[in-house]
Amino acid sequence: MARPILIIDPGHGGRDPGGGTNRYWKEKDLALKISLYQYNRYRDLGVPVAITRTTDKYLSPDERTRIVRDSGAKYCHSNHLNAGGGDGAEVIHSIYDGKAIAQKIADELRKAGQNIRRVFTRTLPGNSSLDYYFMIRETGNVVTNIIEYGFADSPGDDIQQLRNNHLKYAEAVVKAFCDYAGYTYRTPSGEEQDVNIPINPAPVPSNPGGGSNGSTGQYIHLPASENSWRVYPVDVAPVKGNEKGFLNPAKFGGLTYEILGQPQAHVYIIQTSDFGRVQIYGHPSTGAVINSSPGSSTTSPSTNTDEKTEKHLHLSASESSWRVYPIGVDPVKGNEVGFLNPKKFGGLTYEILGSTGAHVYIIETSDFGRVQIYAGPNTASTISDEDRRASNSDVKNTGDRYLHLPKSESSWRVYPLNTSPVKGNEKGFLNPKKFGGLSYKILGTTQAHVYIIQTGDFGKVQIYAHPSTGATISNKQ
Repeated sequence: MARPILIIDPGHGGRDPGGGTNRYWKEKDLALKISLYQYNRYRDLGVPVAITRTTDKYLSPDERTRIVRDSGAKYCHSNHLNAGGGDGAEVIHSIYDGKAIAQKIADELRKAGQNIRRVFTRTLPGNSSLDYYFMIRETGNVVTNIIEYGFADSPGDDIQQLRNNHLKYAEAVVKAFCDYAGYTYRTPSGEEQDVNIPINPAPVPSNPGGGSNGSTGQYIHLPASENSWRVYPVDVAPVKGNEKGFLNPAKFGGLTYEILGQPQAHVYIIQTSDFGRVQIYGHPSTGAVINSSPGSSTTSPSTNTDEKTEKHLHLSASESSWRVYPIGVDPVKGNEVGFLNPKKFGGLTYEILGSTGAHVYIIETSDFGRVQIYAGPNTASTISDEDRRASNSDVKNTGDRYLHLPKSESSWRVYPLNTSPVKGNEKGFLNPKKFGGLSYKILGTTQAHVYIIQTGDFGKVQIYAHPSTGATISNKQ
């Protein structure tokens, strides 16, 4: 048997149905049907070809990529159906190779009537030298393209197109490869010949592919003992290396999410504030609990944001910089909307309006509006029934102060209110030199030596004005 130049990989299989599943097909079945059609066509055309599976068989990522690596093939089609609410085909290639053939495949799919959403590549978070998708990253020297033929949960026309034209799209890929690799292409005799793989199986769990309206009535509770829990995009295998990010149940005293679908055993679709709709692995051995109750000892980070508690948070006068975060994001370093300065005002007090997690509170500030603030036992904060807000100088100042920028400076950065005031985040530049110096009323402060001012050109902004910059502050305009 000739050494294959091409190996075809039908995505998923066995206990892994794939996220690109809907009431008409399971991704594993339709991907196999497309792949077997292509396999037979390539053999008819004299193209040496192999395939990773010919039946409804589960292959682990390690097994799948090993088969591809050991095949001796130069190229690989990894066939999939997408999910996530888009429309159109996508072709993914490595950061190192495969772009030309990916574009050729996309061009032929477009000629066959399918619109192309994108041809792209993606790198692993934290390591831009590695491909994101394991099928590309772990298949060695094989030029692997992941072909997503359309979306199983498309709001457009993908579902009907895939039901009617999946073999037409499969044939388009065959033509693209033959033209690219130098094999003589002949159109199939008569109509495309179907293969005996059902694509309308028994109903699957509600919203298995992460569509926009699914709900199972079940909830997953992540225990407070865990501080790092992987979540995965809905269109990849939920295995180490494919994660989109990490949840931190320990930080919030546990986390609870509504289950929106179940693409495979112990893998669930959830909606998160930081990563959007993702997959999460929640086998009982992990400590996760599945039940029909939204309430448990865990707390969702999106709850309790509009309640008054009659309690007050007191920030110590010993602290000069205290992070606050927008509602709806993880209250972690890097997500802050700004900084409070309790030291400047002899301490600060805020009414607690709610809680988004353990030791994370909702407060209303004059500079940043309604925000989250972390005030755990290890911080210089206390909670009591006492309302000391009359002393909050950030709410009620005792006198106006003005910032004076020296006329010796021709370029002074200003920053939007909702970013860190660091180089690269600037909104624009002031030119004190042009006007013989500039003065602004100080409207607030976001951290030590960072002030809020109102400018004519940029509106309300932050400005850094440490004494070493030449700026001065006084009660006179």
